[in-house]
Amino acid sequence: MDNASGLELSTAATDPTAYGSVVRRPDFGVIITAILNIIFYTSVMLLGISGNSLILRVYGSKPQKTSTHVLIRGLAWFDLMACALRIHNIAYHVAALLGRQLPIFFIATTLASTITPYTSVVLTGAIAVERYDCVCRPRRRLLNPRRAKLLVLGSCLGAVAGCIPYAVAKIFPSPTTIKTALEFQLIPYVAVLLVIAVCYGRVYQTIRKHLKISALSSQGLRTNRSADANTTTRRGNNSIGTSINTLAAQISTDTERVSGRLQPSSSSNTLVVAVVAGPSTSTTPTDAAGDLQPIGRDGEHQPAILQPQPAKGISNDPTVSLQRKTTRMLFVTSVVFLITWLPYWLYVAVALHKYNGADIDDNVLVVVYHCASVLHINNVVNPLIYGVSNRRFRKDSLDMLRKLKPC
Repeated sequence: MDNASGLELSTAATDPTAYGSVVRRPDFGVIITAILNIIFYTSVMLLGISGNSLILRVYGSKPQKTSTHVLIRGLAWFDLMACALRIHNIAYHVAALLGRQLPIFFIATTLASTITPYTSVVLTGAIAVERYDCVCRPRRRLLNPRRAKLLVLGSCLGAVAGCIPYAVAKIFPSPTTIKTALEFQLIPYVAVLLVIAVCYGRVYQTIRKHLKISALSSQGLRTNRSADANTTTRRGNNSIGTSINTLAAQISTDTERVSGRLQPSSSSNTLVVAVVAGPSTSTTPTDAAGDLQPIGRDGEHQPAILQPQPAKGISNDPTVSLQRKTTRMLFVTSVVFLITWLPYWLYVAVALHKYNGADIDDNVLVVVYHCASVLHINNVVNPLIYGVSNRRFRKDSLDMLRKLKPC
């Protein structure tokens, strides 16, 4: 966070990116603050680089690339760079422990470490748009893997353009340039907030509608199958009764002909009744039909009785289920983004209010500034969110880690 917030305060004691040749011995408060910040930013670097590298390996190994995969990998790349550039914050606090300030050339790392978090902000909004395109417009999709790559590039260029006022304020600090930079910092957050609210709102409305339709269709299909099975059972029982009565009449006629010494013609056929296993106690048409099977003359079988098949369970569409899980995973990512960045935007709003003439103590601004450092957690927690929300990602990650184990 130190990369984007030194605009508002002009003193070296509170401005983490103030450059100069001032050398002073740190007091106890500065030492404690520097040590805690070094621990925090070192943890961000280690966890963020390893976690985002895992995301890149997992999604990069998939044979079929989708627009979702492209955007997730793009977000992981910029999160990885944002975590790696925390070396600037570590260097600043090490210099504070030594009673020194960073050389002027570190302004380049300050600008670079500002662009990457803002690119992550824009990409988070782009992922919300992709979810809307995937779920709400499945037959008229605007995004494909190639366009998703262009969207990642456009997000980076948009972040660079948005950071131009900040760069101007760092090089030519003045109340006007600083105020302009603060206003430009609020624009992407408000825009992304609106995009996330609108897109995910439409997505979840569509998913709920699909679930209701699926539930009604499943209930109606089960009812129809039950009615068809009952109708077929009655028809089967009636057909069996008719067949038995017909066979009994034919057997009686043949018996009378034999007892009366009637000689059947040579062209007459012989009726054969095949009796199989004994009567069953089952009431299903399948078992009843298996007890007695009439065979026509010359061994020709009579038409078979249609037997109903047991209704199979209705399974959910795997594509819809996968979309729902992926949407939930990316929605949680967006919520975490909004929460972790909220202290920073509060800090920007307070600083902007101060530059507009409000009477706000500098110590209040410093406290809010240090709380705003939690925004870097957003660059670290995405692998954890994917692992908790996505079983397939957990499995792929474990497989990838097993491959990385030394023999």
